[in-house]
Amino acid sequence: MRTTRTRSLTAALLALLMVLAACSSDTDVAEPEAEGEQELALDLEEEEEPAEEEAAEEEAAEEETTEEEPAAEFDLVAAIDDHVSTLPEGWGTVGDVEALKEALTVENTVLIDVREPGEYEEGHLEGAINIPIRELAQNLELIPTDRPVIVYCASGWRAGMSYSTLRLLGYDNVSAWTPGWAGWTAAEEPVSTDTVEPETFGDPGFEPQLVEAVDGFLSTLPEGFLTNSLEGVQSLVADGGALVDMRQPEEYDAGSIPDAVSVPLRTMVSTDAEVPQDRPVVVYCQSGYRASLALPMYHLLGYPNAEGFPGSFAAWEEAGEVVAS
Repeated sequence: MRTTRTRSLTAALLALLMVLAACSSDTDVAEPEAEGEQELALDLEEEEEPAEEEAAEEEAAEEETTEEEPAAEFDLVAAIDDHVSTLPEGWGTVGDVEALKEALTVENTVLIDVREPGEYEEGHLEGAINIPIRELAQNLELIPTDRPVIVYCASGWRAGMSYSTLRLLGYDNVSAWTPGWAGWTAAEEPVSTDTVEPETFGDPGFEPQLVEAVDGFLSTLPEGFLTNSLEGVQSLVADGGALVDMRQPEEYDAGSIPDAVSVPLRTMVSTDAEVPQDRPVVVYCQSGYRASLALPMYHLLGYPNAEGFPGSFAAWEEAGEVVAS
């Protein structure tokens, strides 16, 4: 009887233990935790998407802002003022025949004859390459920025215009030999008829708008290269033309062509003197060279009515014309 009761108790205890074991097994399942981790991962991904979108929007906004910024407009007047106001003492000239010979002893110096091809073929200084003045701005790759460059022509007028425009572009290594071909042959120096092939130096990288403006002036130079004779100037003045004296104030005060307005070359942009645009204007100096430097600048500044007087005050005075003082 006691044995039977004991067995019943034992069976009951075993059944209870099995129930407890089953409950314990159910609570050890890791699925809820896995579901929680999955939800967390999804939450993180959902939080990252707005950040990426925001970054993309900011980048697009920056690109749009950059595209909308207008390019800085080139200031031609300021460039011309910087050029003329800083012209060196001596106005960038080399000097006489002996000075040119000495200058040409400098290694790698480039000598440029800016006369027409026919003039060059008839005779030129030995070693000179030919770039006609009208084609200068179209052949900048033939003109180095890191070697001495000397330009010359027949008598100095085209050399002066070439020097002035090249320096305006950015060539601070250029100078002009004003005696020119006439001075060289008068000194009975040796000449050459051999064509010199130019070396290529690459694009100098100057301001495109400035190059275009300079080429617009040089390439359209008329026959005579905007020059006037003494008789032409006399006739122009008689018809109401204006005269502009580019010399220094002390030179002007010592004597000038009557009714000429004084505009010193280095201050031609900043001056208060009035230069008319509605009638012919003749630019002159002492012997013509400074007038040749100024003339291209006047045209670029909007004075297509300007011409030059290569003989200048020296020729006027020598002809016995009236001088104002």
